[in-house]
Amino acid sequence: DINTMSDHCEEQEMEAEALTAIFDDCLEIVHASQPFEWAIRLWPEQHSPEENHVGIKLIAKIPLDYPETSLPELDIELLKGLTEDHRQDLLTMAKEEAEANIGLPSIFAVCERLREWLAENNVKGMDDVSMYAQMMRREKEKEKETVSTATYL
Repeated sequence: DINTMSDHCEEQEMEAEALTAIFDDCLEIVHASQPFEWAIRLWPEQHSPEENHVGIKLIAKIPLDYPETSLPELDIELLKGLTEDHRQDLLTMAKEEAEANIGLPSIFAVCERLREWLAENNVKGMDDVSMYAQMMRREKEKEKETVSTATYL
């Protein structure tokens, strides 16, 4: 039905406008006619680049019947300070968030979820696998210590 399609188009354009208002020059309209494609650079501190140790680009391909029936096709590019493992985790997170919002424009919700993660993990050396591994090992050892102390009580 042509009408629903044009409704979707209008809704998608409104979403693009809202995203532009929020993300400003961090939003790139890769494909400006349907099917739309948007790329959004996400940073923990969207407006103070010197404080960012990590950053990603979310690429969203918007199906014609989004948001009503289809989910956006999402992909993530690493911009700064992260590894392929992080990329996979973030992509899973992004897809879960989009699924949770099916039927609604979800790109902002996806961006917020990813940005929260970036803010929590805004640390130098996340992409240094050996350092990251050491950090994870230390965390695990801490957990073990807590467990072993607990058994004596």
